[in-house]
Amino acid sequence: MNQSNIHLAGTGIKERGHRVQGFTLIELMIVIAIIAIIAAIAFPAYGRFVERAQVSDGKAGLTQAAQRMERCFTSEMTYDNCTIANESPEGYYSLTITSADNSTFLITANGEEGRVQTGTCSSMTVNHQGARTPTDDCW
Repeated sequence: MNQSNIHLAGTGIKERGHRVQGFTLIELMIVIAIIAIIAAIAFPAYGRFVERAQVSDGKAGLTQAAQRMERCFTSEMTYDNCTIANESPEGYYSLTITSADNSTFLITANGEEGRVQTGTCSSMTVNHQGARTPTDDCW
């Protein structure tokens, strides 16, 4: 074999007018580094997006439950025997009537197992006056 016919793929060396096609190891490592940087930025942002979506489900469930309690109070003149759904619309939170009597109620939304169990929004409440807790992060 003639020495002039030997060449390395990806070096860009022209052999008899033909350019050898391919990628060098450096080019592949640069692409992998760029993908890693993008993933490092995107993954935490996606996690926050998912958490906000789950928290909004809890807020929707509490709002619907409070509306149900007010409709019940309008017809029964007490909150005592009212019922609500057991979970939020998407199922990320369980809903319970923590306390209810003739003139007050407190509804609690707790994050379901394997879903919203950490952070300040894992447990949220609303009462008969519309007061919500925790006040800062979740509502």
